Amino acid sequence: MTIQQIIKPAFLTTEHRHVHLKQTKITLITALIGIIALIYGAPWALYYWGLEGVTGQPAPPQVIATSEQQQTLWEKSGCEGTPVLVELNPVSYLFSAATLDTPPPVMIFAWRIAAAYQRQHQIRDGASWQQLSGGALVIWITRHWTVEQILSRTIELDQALVQSK
Repeated sequence: MTIQQIIKPAFLTTEHRHVHLKQTKITLITALIGIIALIYGAPWALYYWGLEGVTGQPAPPQVIATSEQQQTLWEKSGCEGTPVLVELNPVSYLFSAATLDTPPPVMIFAWRIAAAYQRQHQIRDGASWQQLSGGALVIWITRHWTVEQILSRTIELDQALVQSK
């Protein structure tokens, strides 16, 4: 046995380097998977938690407004082109808010429906719960209703507001 072999630490052996490198790769991959799960999982958890702040979800309207009524509402609200539904999900919703991107036009109408529903079905108090539940309802509405249903319900809400004055 030579002096270099005696004083050379065990962790510098080729076999140990391969084991250490393999463990490091596994740790990095596990950390990356954890970060990705957190980035994509946390918004979904907040979404379901927000839905717990209200009783049930709104039912779509029974009567669908004419396409002319829908187009008129769309244009009066400053939207261009034909009405289109952009289905939101919790991840895209939070990222668009964080980057201050312009939200899809349908979100204006979904927020109105969510706010009207919340006034009667909110079970948790506080501004944070209102925002969390409201955002969750907006996402839920765009995922479960058609653009025609969203615009029709908004027209119903407008008509009810006019009648109440």
